Amino acid sequence: MDEIEGLSDLPMPRFIWGFAVAAGRDGDVLHDEFEYLTHTRTPRFTCRVVELEDVPSDNEEGDIDGRIVHPDDPRRMFYITDAGMALVNFAMFDKMPDRQKLKKICDDAIANWMLRREFLEDEEDEDDEE
Repeated sequence: MDEIEGLSDLPMPRFIWGFAVAAGRDGDVLHDEFEYLTHTRTPRFTCRVVELEDVPSDNEEGDIDGRIVHPDDPRRMFYITDAGMALVNFAMFDKMPDRQKLKKICDDAIANWMLRREFLEDEEDEDDEE
């Protein structure tokens, strides 16, 4: 029980990253190759994360500056950046924000994803050394 009580002091992360795995009624496990992002603050949403193979991910300055495409049609809307990343298939749980606010959230999300990837690669390198 101490473990559970200590969790209440932890802040909820703004971005939650993960893979979707579903168990069918027949017991088969289903998943796709994409990672997903859930934004836990308003506007809350989930979307697929796509690494674009045909876009170089050379972003030396570290600043993410993406763009929202089709913001007036959530079914077709996507976010793309010159860092070789895209966010697609948005499922909005709150009212759609204005384009600039959503762009800023997506820019922050991709910057967070890149920090996370770097952290995980460093952890993997440390494990390989042991």
